[in-house]
Amino acid sequence: MNDNQEAQGTYAAPSPEEQRGRRHGLALFAKPLIWLDRYLEPVIMNIAYAAMVILVLAQVILRFGFSSQIPWGTSVAIYMFIWMAWVGASYNVRQRTHLSFSMVREKLPYAAQFTCLILDAFLWVSMAGVAVYYSIGQVKALQMNFAFVPGSFDMMQWWFYIIMPVSWGLVIFRALQNLWRDVNKYRHREPFEVIGSPLAE
Repeated sequence: MNDNQEAQGTYAAPSPEEQRGRRHGLALFAKPLIWLDRYLEPVIMNIAYAAMVILVLAQVILRFGFSSQIPWGTSVAIYMFIWMAWVGASYNVRQRTHLSFSMVREKLPYAAQFTCLILDAFLWVSMAGVAVYYSIGQVKALQMNFAFVPGSFDMMQWWFYIIMPVSWGLVIFRALQNLWRDVNKYRHREPFEVIGSPLAE
C-alpha cells in the first residue's frame, strides 16, 4: 500500500458538527457579499442624492438669508448628481430596466430571446469597456494636472470623476452577472425574466 492509499485509508469524514461549522463560516463570509450585491448601487445613489439636496438647500439659505455661499457647494452638488446618474446606470442594467423592447422579445422563439440577451450583454460590455478606458485617461489627466474643484484649493476633481470608470466597471459586472443567470435559465429551459427580475432583489 502506497502513501496515498494509506492516507486515504486513515481519512475520516468530517463530523456533522464540523460540517455545520464550515457552512456557518461560509454563510458569515457570504452575507456581506450578498448585501453588497443587493444594495451597493442604491446606497451610493441615496447618499449622493442626499448630499446634493443638502448642498443645494444650504446654498439657497446662505445666498438669500445671509448673502453668502459655499464657494465649492454648487460644483460638488453637480458632482453628486453625476455620481447618482452613473451609478444609476449600473443599477438599471442590474434591474434590466433599460430600453429592451420587451413586448417584441416576448413574442420571439425561446432561442431568439436568448440570442437577444446575449446581444444585450455583448453591447453593454463593449460600450462599458470603451467608457472605462477613456474615463481612466480623463481621471489620470485631472490627477496629473492637479485640477481643483472650482471654488476650492484642497479638493481634487479626480476624487469625484473616479466614479466614471468605477460605475462603468460595475456595468460590466452587472451585464455579465445577468448573462450568467440567463445561461443557467437557458440550460434548464426556464422562462427569461427581462425586466425587474426578482433575482435582482
